[in-house]
Amino acid sequence: MIKNSLWKRMVFGYIIIASFMLAMSFYLIFRLNHLNKVTDSIMKTDIPSVENGEKLVDSLLEQVRNEKKYLITNDDAFLDLFDKKKREFLGRLKSIEVSTKDREKKVFINQIKELHNKYLSMVSKEIVLVGSEETLPHDSRYEAEIKKTLDQLTESINKLTLALQTGLIKKIELFQKIGYKSAKVSLIIILFAVLFGVIFAYFFTNSICSPIKILKDATDRIADGDLDYRIEVTSSDEIGTLGTAFNQMCNKLKEMDQMKSEFVSNISHNLKTPLTAIREANDLLLEKIAGPISEPQIKLLTIVKEEAHQLTMMINDLLDISRVEAGLMRYNFQYADIRDVIRRSTDEIRFLAENKNILIQCENGDSIPKILLDRDKIAQVMDNLLSNAIKFTLPGGAITIKANVVESH
Repeated sequence: MIKNSLWKRMVFGYIIIASFMLAMSFYLIFRLNHLNKVTDSIMKTDIPSVENGEKLVDSLLEQVRNEKKYLITNDDAFLDLFDKKKREFLGRLKSIEVSTKDREKKVFINQIKELHNKYLSMVSKEIVLVGSEETLPHDSRYEAEIKKTLDQLTESINKLTLALQTGLIKKIELFQKIGYKSAKVSLIIILFAVLFGVIFAYFFTNSICSPIKILKDATDRIADGDLDYRIEVTSSDEIGTLGTAFNQMCNKLKEMDQMKSEFVSNISHNLKTPLTAIREANDLLLEKIAGPISEPQIKLLTIVKEEAHQLTMMINDLLDISRVEAGLMRYNFQYADIRDVIRRSTDEIRFLAENKNILIQCENGDSIPKILLDRDKIAQVMDNLLSNAIKFTLPGGAITIKANVVESH
């Protein structure tokens, strides 16, 4: 079981991002609910209260007008209008009183009630005097008291209206403040979520890409033949498991490579012993130690000698491969003429070419300088090339070998 898997880390990162989003959502829901309450209070309470407060003065002035008209004309229609405006005034005041909980506004409302009741009491006395046909005391204390009461009442109404308007303004400012704060907090949460997302994506991607790059470089080194290279496993996730599996694979490859080298080495040595006996016996027959031989027999024994030589070369090639892989191949570099190497290889292979009626011709340049090379290794390469050429050339064909100086580009 992987303790710190990529899946767990990815889920953890998504949970954190989702938590940011949920926190922002819950916060916005809470703030929107608060805004709804403020808006509802403004629309249902404050604005109607301000409107009623502003209309209280108009209603009071209408009462005063109808009062004056009634006193002058003694027309009951004006008295009815006075009562209607009185009820309207009291209704608006009652509406304001029900909707407000502010102590200062309650004080203003009580003052307005007292002053309005005082005004109504005075008006009632005037109406009684009108009904009794007594002379109205226009220059008496009633008119002065009514004027004073109306002034005080008007002042109290204006104070109440101002308090209501101030309360409305404060709620509007609170609404704006809540909206601004909500936007600010939401922006901060979003920025944190985006920042965390970018950081998480960077480190999560890096935790995958970096080990994969290391694994790719290690694969390239293994492909280049460095079977001793291993990956340092530093994590316990899927990438760490992959690195461990890669190291195990490298160990298996190295074991198989060693087994192959040992097999090639053993089989080469095992083949050389009987092949040496065959070559020695063939040489003895060619030297007529066992008795005289005919010309056709000499040709056949010569072919056997050449093929045995080719088989020896192949075995030596296998041994050379083992030496190269083991880092034990030694080279004998010296300056030599490449044409001499070509000439020696063609002379050795010419007999096989003649048997297939294949013409071997050399086209060497005249000004070929000596070059630094290993004569035996280059001769071995030439022997292999010529052997393959003879093998895949049809009888009656020709093999051309060219050696020229080529200008470097």
